[in-house]
Amino acid sequence: MKDTLWFNSLDTNFYQNKLFLLGEVHEVETSPRIDFALFTQLNEKIKIDVYLAEMDMAQAYYLQEYLKGSNNLELQNILKKWPVFIGTVSKQYRNKWEKMRAYYKLLPENSKFQLVGIDRIADFDLVRKLLKEKLPEKYHKEIQCENDSLISWSISNLTNIIQKEESKLSKNTIDLLTNIEFNLSNYAQTRSRDKFMYQNFKRMHEQNQWKNKNIYGGLGFSHTLQAYNYTFAGRIKKDTTLRYKDRMVSLNSLYVDSKLTVDSRALPKFMQDKGKEFTRLNYSQDNRLFMYIQGIADYKRVTDPKTISLIKLDAQGSPYLNSTRGTKVKKLITVWDAYDILEGTSTTDYAQYIFFVRNSDWIQPDEK
Repeated sequence: MKDTLWFNSLDTNFYQNKLFLLGEVHEVETSPRIDFALFTQLNEKIKIDVYLAEMDMAQAYYLQEYLKGSNNLELQNILKKWPVFIGTVSKQYRNKWEKMRAYYKLLPENSKFQLVGIDRIADFDLVRKLLKEKLPEKYHKEIQCENDSLISWSISNLTNIIQKEESKLSKNTIDLLTNIEFNLSNYAQTRSRDKFMYQNFKRMHEQNQWKNKNIYGGLGFSHTLQAYNYTFAGRIKKDTTLRYKDRMVSLNSLYVDSKLTVDSRALPKFMQDKGKEFTRLNYSQDNRLFMYIQGIADYKRVTDPKTISLIKLDAQGSPYLNSTRGTKVKKLITVWDAYDILEGTSTTDYAQYIFFVRNSDWIQPDEK
């Protein structure tokens, strides 16, 4: 089940981290492939205990069951309301989870991993289904059909129900129901997905005693930027109680001469494929009109077209240790958001590795 992508430059120091975050642009075809390849390599080298997924806990629960071999819920129905919008319609993403299922089956029991959803609730129907599976039948009629009513019911009743039935429930079920209650009760109060993901991570970190576990997260690019105090990675790095400041690494993806598939409605009209729900457009972060990363020519000089390359930014003597080269963005027309670089920071404060993807549409699964 190995991909031909194999990242030989990852050294002993890299594998001594405890939290590994892959930051991808979801809508590029190579993203699910890099995710699968990096995760399986890490799992082979050090065994990953926890896979953090950018989905809600009900979606992740059923996806974990799917990985274990369950056919009770089809993959397309698990992903139907996935926050990663392109992942709900992308063949590449479905293929990734199909490959992950086959890979999971091959693992010995002591090498299997737990898949955990940390995002805010996206699929309330799956939450209802999960509540009915985990709560005694006498409570099923109380579970509300309207989302707002379900939230109100959770705030008023779910904690009391858990306490009342505690002696009949396993610890895993109690933790799951408690986390569902937290996510429902805070759904309206916490709009920031990064904050929600961080809060869920911290809760489950304590519940499951992840202190010495190896944790991997395949997330969107912005969530893994470490320098900011409002991103998922930034919140974790700055939380002294979690102690990941020197034990986490972000590997973020940059792209040139590639393709992006997006919802046409998200684009200015002049960029849309007329009459089509999705638009496939050129995506190159050396484009001076829409997005130009200062210093991206450095990455192009040391790589070849039609490749995926892994570049270590924090190597000894690296110019990225003391500059923002390769990170700072300039643009004339705003189509995609770019983060402002914080004063006094350097490139390696945001990420320590770059996956540099060239000509994503031309890269085949059997190419290195």
